[in-house]
Amino acid sequence: MNEFKSAKIREVISAIRHYDRFMIATHVHPDGDAMGALVAMQLILRRLGKSVVAYTQDPYPQEYGFLANVREIRNKPPGPADHEAAILVDCGDLERVGEKLLDSVKGAGFLINIDHHLVNKPFGNVNWIETSASSACEMLFDLCMSLSLPPDKALATALYTGILTDTGSFRFSNTNARVFEIISTLTGFGADPARIAGEVYDSATPEKLKLLALVLGTMEFHASSRIVTAELSRSMLSDSSSNYVESEGFINHLRSIKSAEVAILFREVGDGLIHISMRSRGDINVARLAQLHGGGGHKQAAACRISGELHPVRSMFIAETISYLNGSRRPENG
Repeated sequence: MNEFKSAKIREVISAIRHYDRFMIATHVHPDGDAMGALVAMQLILRRLGKSVVAYTQDPYPQEYGFLANVREIRNKPPGPADHEAAILVDCGDLERVGEKLLDSVKGAGFLINIDHHLVNKPFGNVNWIETSASSACEMLFDLCMSLSLPPDKALATALYTGILTDTGSFRFSNTNARVFEIISTLTGFGADPARIAGEVYDSATPEKLKLLALVLGTMEFHASSRIVTAELSRSMLSDSSSNYVESEGFINHLRSIKSAEVAILFREVGDGLIHISMRSRGDINVARLAQLHGGGGHKQAAACRISGELHPVRSMFIAETISYLNGSRRPENG
């Protein structure tokens, strides 16, 4: 472990030991790493004898319902006297915690930020940002080891889940030798790879598959099939009796197309906003595209939100992406 990481972990541990009552939270529309990290952080704090309540603005995806204490996670913001300090995990920007929780986080007496996103905007009294980490759960594994808290089965399961999903089941470029070393260790502590994979990937509802079918029906190819796009409208949710939580992971179906260097999913999320998720291959840095619109993420997995109507936004953003792939210094609007 390098000295910078060691120093940051010491800062986090010092702050955790100083306070007794915590709120912990993660980003809106939580994915597997967000859920794994949220549950893991809760378990770590409780083993240290701390009082802790976990929050997400949006309901958790049902495929993560097997994680420990997940049903204790709250969606309504806490009162100002409910906690002394806040910890955000896997949240690259303070606003990504969501409007409902933002004031509670800002009002915390002390804020710890633990994240691995490339374009993280540092915030909080302590910010441990490690862009070389595969996931927030990899970072929390290091925190456990530094605290001399070997994971029990529940904690190992949460950490394994986050690493599994944020590496795309060990298919993405953030998968490396250290990831497999950690995974091996977590398996030794009780994480069950077959059970976790089954819960995450083989527990879809009929409504989710109906929604996926509607989304894939909007699939289009651009730039000689180098770009694949699809959309999710609000009417699709009604037609499938589904919700946005069910669409977590849909982008990976687009990414699986062999010719696609960039996969983009446009989701109509309400309030005149279009959420844009992106995945890429090779050297294509989709975080740069996201940054143009106030978003961010990783080189090969990023997102942003744009105000406007679904189809005009989709056309505009596709044009930007084509321009980027054709070698422009920066994408142009229009």
